[in-house]
Amino acid sequence: MSGKLIMPKQTGQKDAFYASLELLYNSYKNGEKWYSNDKFKVEIQKLLPYLSKGAQDGPYLVKQSELVRYFGLAEYDYSSKPGKSHITDSGIRFYNAYLQNNEKLQLDIIMQAILNNSFGRNNTAIQSSDSDIDPPKLFLKAIVDLDGITNKGLAYLLYVTNDLNITYNDAIIELSKSNNRDREIPLEVSHKYNDVKFTVLLNSLGIVVKNGDVYKLSKYTSTHYLKQIRKLSIYNKEPELVLTLKEEYDETLESQIDEPLFTDIDQNKVISSYAYDITTERFKAQNNRIPAPIKIGKKYRYKTNPRISKTALELANHVCLGNKEHITFVSKLGKPYMEAHHLIPMSAQRDFSINLDRIENIVSICPICHSAIHLGDDATRLELVKKLYDLKEKELKSVSLNISFGELFSKYYK
Repeated sequence: MSGKLIMPKQTGQKDAFYASLELLYNSYKNGEKWYSNDKFKVEIQKLLPYLSKGAQDGPYLVKQSELVRYFGLAEYDYSSKPGKSHITDSGIRFYNAYLQNNEKLQLDIIMQAILNNSFGRNNTAIQSSDSDIDPPKLFLKAIVDLDGITNKGLAYLLYVTNDLNITYNDAIIELSKSNNRDREIPLEVSHKYNDVKFTVLLNSLGIVVKNGDVYKLSKYTSTHYLKQIRKLSIYNKEPELVLTLKEEYDETLESQIDEPLFTDIDQNKVISSYAYDITTERFKAQNNRIPAPIKIGKKYRYKTNPRISKTALELANHVCLGNKEHITFVSKLGKPYMEAHHLIPMSAQRDFSINLDRIENIVSICPICHSAIHLGDDATRLELVKKLYDLKEKELKSVSLNISFGELFSKYYK
């Protein structure tokens, strides 16, 4: 996992944001750097009388300033008892811009914070957050990449990138296939990700606008920051899993490719790779690519693309082609867990000029059938491979992978 992702959850209201800044700014003007929580809890209720209604607890009152701290306009000292905070240089500039009714400068200061600050970890608003994901960056970048996003779409992206370690690019591809208003996430995390407060503030400040339930960039943000947002990384540090997922997979495959057992896809290592849209040129280029051998020691290996295997599983509707009655557990992506098997093994690539890492050569099978192919006795393996060959023969021949069953079994499975 990417780590625990915590975001400000108390309020996104503009009045709480400015009232918190006013208290911290006035303290600074009076020569008092630090502002104690005890004093803040009393004074914030004077500025916002509605906070006094009901028995609001101390933490609730202090959290009225969370978004001020989240965007770096104030810092918080967690070591002191009671806690205390102070306005930063950015906060002073922002509040002066507010006093001068300079909305553009306020927006610029918040945008600089989004572009440059860390939000998933080492953020002064949320001490316990320890995630590679920076939600405000993800929010703005997704708006650009998807031409708008809903709260449900944002919740989905936060969930899959942080909790499932699915890469942002793969998540965007998947989300672009459907209406992001309809994306559902598990109930146990729905409140955490569906009730995001910073989007409310960014809307009220004019960084984004909301048309119905869809957020888009405001005209000012689009005019002045579009190029920077396009180049944004949603990560405050590049997560090792995200960066090394394909490399780790390739190295594992390459080290096993000449071994007799399990020479193809280990689905656990590619769980976060989404399927291609088979109508795209990107898919066609990968499916039909020229095999490129890489020499490692004295052996040559052929790299594979995990998304090709995921595409084959999707096209098979996650059904076991070895035995359609075989049922497995539901995977993290909400689909029946199946494994991808190269019918003509990747170890045979040196015998073919046609790329073997392609959907025509990959079958969807359950773990039982996959184990039987590699570990079963000759009779079991013969029966299963013959069944799969009969299902895929026309597809193999359609891409000039001409091989008889007898040749396939005797040469690569015997």
